[in-house]
Amino acid sequence: MKHWWVNLPKKYFATAHILWAVVVFGLHAMSSKSFPKITFWENLGPDKFVHAIMFFVATAFAVLSGWKKITAAIFWILAGILLEYYQFYFTTDRFFDWLDFAADALGVLLSLVTFRKKALNRR
Repeated sequence: MKHWWVNLPKKYFATAHILWAVVVFGLHAMSSKSFPKITFWENLGPDKFVHAIMFFVATAFAVLSGWKKITAAIFWILAGILLEYYQFYFTTDRFFDWLDFAADALGVLLSLVTFRKKALNRR
């Protein structure tokens, strides 16, 4: 069974990948005071879930736009750790969090598992 997205041109995914990267980098650069405080969600750890989802989607767009899986994984895992360092050194109210990086890496790995080679056989 072919998925509906298999026939979409790679350029659509490349565009989505670039736009999503801008979103990911932009959100990491924002002040934590810009984010709404929702005490219910804070107890469930939504920050880690959001990190995993952001990097899952970023890796998926990279792979679907034609990147090799290993290249996409290395790029986004490195981006995750560099963004944590960025938050530590260049923001005043954000800090380096190993658990955020772990959530980023988990999102990358889950994306690679989800978009296995069989599902990516395109044209």
